[in-house]
Amino acid sequence: MQTFFKRLLHIVEFQGFKNINDFALNGLKYESSSKLNRLKDDTNKPSVDILLDIAKRFNNIDTHWLLTGEGDFLLSRKNANLQDPSEEYRSEASIQLTKNYASLKESVVLKDEIIQSLKEKIEMQEQQLKPFIDLIEQLEARLSTVESFQEVIKQKIND
Repeated sequence: MQTFFKRLLHIVEFQGFKNINDFALNGLKYESSSKLNRLKDDTNKPSVDILLDIAKRFNNIDTHWLLTGEGDFLLSRKNANLQDPSEEYRSEASIQLTKNYASLKESVVLKDEIIQSLKEKIEMQEQQLKPFIDLIEQLEARLSTVESFQEVIKQKIND
């Protein structure tokens, strides 16, 4: 006979959740998954609160099957008010993805602005350095001229 926890995992998979933790947090809106994870031990039994939470949030699941493992896990499709089993979860995930996308887009725009600002500062500093570079080149040319002149004088003296 299948354990309660295995039946719970069947619901998790059917409803489109990633795992028992995802189901606890996003499906049942629990603060943690500890209530469900303790059911891995066959000696622990589910509380009435867990059963009621599952029955309220997933009205297409047969609670008799959940408790006993007997029958079909879904209520009769004629009697159940069925919609896409993970529609609510998907819409919440979609909202979160939209928020994340907006936040990332804002970060990229901000970083692009910082990069542009830094490029402008580099150009300004290069412009400020240009006169100094020109002066250094002029001094090197003069130094070369002075060294050449000294060579000529040394040769004249030695001759």
